[in-house]
Amino acid sequence: MVDRPHSDAQNLTRELAQHVQDTVHEVAALAATRICEQVPSYRDNADPGLREDVAAHCRDVFDTFAHSLAQDQFPSRDDFRITGNHALRRVTQSIPLADFLQAFRISQSTLWESVLDIARQHPDLQAAATDSVKFIMGVIEAGSTIAAEGYLEAQQFLLADAARAARDLVDDLLAGKTPTVGSRQATLRTAGLELGSTIVVASGLAVSDGGSRQAIVRALGVTGADRTRGLIAFRHGEFIGIFPTDDGSSDMVTQSLTHAFDTLRAQRIELTIGISTVHRGLDAVPRAYCEAVTAREALADRPGVKPLNDLTSFEYLITKRDDTARRLIDPAVRRFVEDDLAADRVYIDTLEAYAKANLNAKAAAETLYVHGNTAYYRLDRIAERTGKDLRRFDDVLDLLVAVKLLTPRGPSGRES
Repeated sequence: MVDRPHSDAQNLTRELAQHVQDTVHEVAALAATRICEQVPSYRDNADPGLREDVAAHCRDVFDTFAHSLAQDQFPSRDDFRITGNHALRRVTQSIPLADFLQAFRISQSTLWESVLDIARQHPDLQAAATDSVKFIMGVIEAGSTIAAEGYLEAQQFLLADAARAARDLVDDLLAGKTPTVGSRQATLRTAGLELGSTIVVASGLAVSDGGSRQAIVRALGVTGADRTRGLIAFRHGEFIGIFPTDDGSSDMVTQSLTHAFDTLRAQRIELTIGISTVHRGLDAVPRAYCEAVTAREALADRPGVKPLNDLTSFEYLITKRDDTARRLIDPAVRRFVEDDLAADRVYIDTLEAYAKANLNAKAAAETLYVHGNTAYYRLDRIAERTGKDLRRFDDVLDLLVAVKLLTPRGPSGRES
């Protein structure tokens, strides 16, 4: 005995699946046209092969639906393996994820319209068409999930690949090597850089260990949207930026990095950033980088953005400390500075306030919120211990230089 109704229903479903299969190319072309007309990032895309890519993706998905219908089974993840390749293509074509998923929905709507059209032409297939909704929903559920996963995976892969390319290129430029590999030259062009570009280099570190690298990358990326492009890479916890500048000034880069600094500070992430002077040619990157590091170190352990142009000659010379300069420090001065650094810096703070007040002890006392006699007492003790006359500018300057040279730096090279 044969179960005729069930067999007939299966046959009708298979017949519907065959009609769907026969019209796949036509319906896929229509879906691609609608997507490229209705979704802005598709409509305005410069890639001439985008429409055919979309049509190919639609054909693959519609084939999956037809196969699912013919076999009377829901599609599995394996049926959408090709979707990952299409997701990668959309990322490289600058299609946002939301638009990618909108395009997927438009394609499914077009597919369902084609099924209804088949049912109108073949009334005996109307029941099979109605029943096919569950398979279309299965395609939408599985397909959209895998499409989103594939897109995000492709995006992460490309971002990681771009980060590696940027880091390798920065390493080459810091070593004074001219990029010759095609991929690195392409990275240069994307960053708006050429061998003869006028450039500014920046060097930045998180002041504390709480700095999120992802947050820093986002802030610098947003900053890049309103300034000339540039190349940014992370090396051993330090970010290095190489930026083109067309106006012969570092002002625009300074403003942009200050904006990024303020954005991150609002998130309780504090950076110390140094910016070089303007240089011509990528062969100057090593020199410009040294300048950026010098400017950054001038901030000591304080958060901020410091262009090298803002340093005085004295600040620059003191920043470039060396062992010979330390050996020239008078032993009595060395003992005084090292003892006070090991204690609470009360005498050093008083000395610095005194210098900032143009050698006016009363003004220094007001700055320190102490009684005038206290300031005078501390200054007398400094003079007694160092043998210096604090009424003489040269002697005060000598002490300030010693403080700067003997203040230890932390592991990052900054003063602690």
